Formats: sequence, C-alpha cells, structure tokens
Amino acid sequence: MNAARATMQPKAIRAILVDDESLLRQHLRKRLERHPEIVVVGEADNVQSAAELVAATRPAIIFLDVQMPPDNGFELLRRFEGMDPPPAVVFVTAFDGYAQRAFDAHAVDYLTKPVHPDRLAQTVERLKRAVAQPGAGLDANPFQVPDLVPEPPLEAADLVLLWDGSHLRFVEVGRIAAAQSEGDDTRIHAAGGKPVLTKSTLSHWEAKLPAGLFCRISRSLLINCQQIRQVSRLDREKTQVFFIDIDEPLTLSSIEFRCLRSFF
Repeated sequence: MNAARATMQPKAIRAILVDDESLLRQHLRKRLERHPEIVVVGEADNVQSAAELVAATRPAIIFLDVQMPPDNGFELLRRFEGMDPPPAVVFVTAFDGYAQRAFDAHAVDYLTKPVHPDRLAQTVERLKRAVAQPGAGLDANPFQVPDLVPEPPLEAADLVLLWDGSHLRFVEVGRIAAAQSEGDDTRIHAAGGKPVLTKSTLSHWEAKLPAGLFCRISRSLLINCQQIRQVSRLDREKTQVFFIDIDEPLTLSSIEFRCLRSFF
C-alpha cells in the first residue's frame, strides 16, 4: 500500500488556452510545457468556440485573453453561470489596464504578455492550490490585490512579442532600442523592423525592461544606450540618435540630449 502511494503521480490539471492569435497561444503552450502538471486539452480563438470547448472538455483552468475582437474575454465568464464547479480563470493579456476588473471577476491570477517563465511558475503554484480546494473556480479563492506578485524584470536574452495589429514578431529584449510613450500606449523601436505601437503604458514597459540596459531620458522616453550607433546634433534644440539595425533615427530635445549625455 505504501509502495503504491509512493509511485502515485499528482493528478493532471486540465487547461485550455483562449486567444485570437495562434502564435500567442503557441508561445504560452511552450511556456507551459515546463509544468507537466498542467495539461492543455484544447485551444479556442473566440468566446463562442471557447464556450463550446469548455462544455466538451470540462477544464479546471482557462488561460484567457481579454481583447479578441469583436469579443471580450469577460463575456465568456457569463457562460459559466450554473456550472458546478466553474473553471478557474487566469487572464493573459497585453492590456495591463484590465487588472482591477480581473480582480473583481475573481480571477485566480492575471498575467501580462509576454509571459515571464518565473511569473508563470508562480501562477502554476497558485492554480495547484486553487484546484485542490473543494469548489475551486470562479467563486473560490478570489484574487486579492495585496496578493499580487510583481513580475520579475525581463533579461536581455528574453524574447518579447510585438504585435501591431497585422504583424507579429519576436524580438530579443537587448535589441529593443527605445520605448516611447504615446498617451496610454507605447511605441517600441527594435532592431530588424519598424516601430510597433503596443497597448501598454511606458510605466509598464519600464517595470519589465532590464534597469541596467534602459535609461529614462524623459517622462516619455526610455533608451537602450547599448543600441546607439550614432548621435548627430541638428541644432541647439534638436539631436538625432541612430540605432543599430534601425533605419529611422529618434529626434531628441535639448533637455533629452543633456540627460542622455549624463549616462556616458
């Protein structure tokens, strides 16, 4: 009897991935391969197909995107009324502004893209505790704001996903040259392609990017000094900064240029 218990393996936790971008689902599935206790039993790309998949597979966990035009991930939660127990939900989104609404929906956790391996490991531990409790799901183990574990900063060799609405590409963090605020969004200038406008604030990016690489030049601009190829003064008020493997330079104000010089 004791020998039998010693050889017993933990019960697999069934999960589905819901995201309208297949490459993003693939990225998350790859990350989850490091956690054999989580078994992905299906994928969906919209709310309706996700609801049908939940009914067919009865997963314990849904990794759920928020923005899936014309749908919204929160709409899926309404489909679980009367389900006993409902699946637990982890929101995985590039839109960090939805965190409070996720808390209100009793999500088990909230991840921002790109998902950091260390942060995902914390989520998996939280999920294992949640599903081990009777009735675990949307109404159990509500996610409280004080329990939020900050995502560790990315490293230079990590890959991030940049999506401009029509094209998706992977870029090494160390090859990001600059992050430039545009209202609530951030334009990322990275080697090997055109700038990409992301739906995340500059503060969000500043927290994720390696502090040893990126310098805050102004309230609206972060620069990776290691990616600078050339600096050219146009006049007393304007300076152009050229980056490695990027065609278009950035134009700095005189104040931004003085701040940049202070890092050398």
